[in-house]
Amino acid sequence: MTQLLLMLSLFSVSKTFTIRIFSDIKPAEVVISTGEATHTIKASGDALIVDGKGESYYQAMGEKRYILEAGGVRRGYSGGFTFYSSDGELYILNYVPEDTYLASVVTSEMPEGGIEARKAQAILARTYAYNTMGDYEMGYDLQDCQLSQVYRGLAADEGAVSAVRETAGLILGYKGDVADVYYHSTCGGMILLPSDIWEGASDKPYHARIVDTLCSISPLYAWEDTVRLDTLSVRLGFKQLPDSIILVRDTTFTPVKGFKFYAPDYRLYGVKETVELFPAKPITNRFDIEIKGDLLIIHGHGYGHGVGMCQFGAMAMASHGGNYRDILTRFFPGTEIMSVSRLGD
Repeated sequence: MTQLLLMLSLFSVSKTFTIRIFSDIKPAEVVISTGEATHTIKASGDALIVDGKGESYYQAMGEKRYILEAGGVRRGYSGGFTFYSSDGELYILNYVPEDTYLASVVTSEMPEGGIEARKAQAILARTYAYNTMGDYEMGYDLQDCQLSQVYRGLAADEGAVSAVRETAGLILGYKGDVADVYYHSTCGGMILLPSDIWEGASDKPYHARIVDTLCSISPLYAWEDTVRLDTLSVRLGFKQLPDSIILVRDTTFTPVKGFKFYAPDYRLYGVKETVELFPAKPITNRFDIEIKGDLLIIHGHGYGHGVGMCQFGAMAMASHGGNYRDILTRFFPGTEIMSVSRLGD
């Protein structure tokens, strides 16, 4: 396995990214097809079964287009592939040109919004990729799901291709190094710090809490849900409905960390264990609450973690004449747009 991973690392050079695909599905079997042949590949311990024959690993190179099917999902890809298994887990690595990868990411992460907003998205996607490469020890640079950035192979639209091409080689930097960037759908009124969301996260000078109502154009800027208090009380083991409920959090707009229930005795519950008892889990932990009779009303703010660039806010700026530089300066104050070629100077 060590020799194989060393070989895989040779593909992870500038302009070619190595992406672990189907990483959220983690299938035990995949079918790969070209215009001429179809192969079925299964994981078996630290080996593969390829068309019924045992192999240590399998590679597919040279075709312009491949179709992969796994876990009921079918996608088209270009580039090349290595398949291998470790402890019965199938790894599918796709070697893809940088621009092809980024165009797919922009299409997946911001499928609409105007060229300037999508240019900003392209720069952030490139920045994130260069900042993350080397974090994995299994022969790949990035995963294809939200643990990295969403990449869906050849699924890229013309606008995304243009956004990537027109920002070729550009990343967001700070003092000559790659910036730590984040982005999300809808901030719901406030851009947050990384430490507001992730325990132990490091806040950089260009991360800031910013009041931002530009994303009010988003259908998820503000949302509501309801929970029956009698049902919730039974699930929590209360003998009566709570008299009051207080949310535990660091400050206004930061995520809820817990609930203080007074029924009538005071009880503290973590947010995760509480919302798992709701009929539908809230789309974010940034919300307020209100008791109306036997109902708990959830007043939610935004969608996504709320750190870095608010995509709907970026779209609003673009619609009012802002360019990608304006957008990135707003959400990452103090950073600079720089060329990848400057890294290491």
